[in-house]
Formats: sequence, C-alpha cells, structure tokens
Amino acid sequence: MAINGGAEGVQVAISGCYAGPIFNVLFGLGLSLIGSCWESYPEPVSISLDPYLLETLGFLLAGLVWGLVVLPRRGMKLDGVLGGGLLVIYLLSVSLRLVQTSGSLQFLDHNSL
Repeated sequence: MAINGGAEGVQVAISGCYAGPIFNVLFGLGLSLIGSCWESYPEPVSISLDPYLLETLGFLLAGLVWGLVVLPRRGMKLDGVLGGGLLVIYLLSVSLRLVQTSGSLQFLDHNSL
C-alpha cells in the first residue's frame, strides 16, 4: 500500500500500524471482560492491583507524548529522532523492569496490597 499508493498510501500504512494493535487490545480486552462478567454474573468482577501499573502507563504516556511532540516539529516525517526516542523510552522501561524482577528495586511490597 505504501509503495503503490504514493503519499496517501504511506498515511494508510502508518494508520494501520497504529490502528491494528489498538484494535487488538480493545477487542481482546473487551472479549475477556465480557467472558469474565458472564461467568461470575451477579457478582462483580475483581481486577487485581498491580503495583507497577502506573509505571507502565507512565512509559506508554511518555512514548505517546514523544510522538506528539516530535512528529509535528519534523513535518510529520518518520525519522531517526522519533525512532531513537521511542527506542530509548522502550529500553528504559525494559531495563527498569529487569532491575525490579531481579529484586534489587521494588516500589511496593506485594503483601501490603
């Protein structure tokens, strides 16, 4: 699509890169939550607290803000600045999670929840 469609094809391809995973997450979570609600119908569904949820959301927000800041300033062109910044954010997220799973950095005690 991007090769044969010219400038519009590139936008369609980029939109597909964002829309596909968003659809998969929303559709997958929607079906899972409907199944959970259906199975335990009169009782409410309990969602366990994850102490690192806010950290994960923070990295997601950082990536989105990076894209929203860099893309307009670069004329909506995907280049190394956008990719490098997103890669740095991803590597920071993975590195922090690896340090936490090794046990040397824990935000909350799991027993206190």
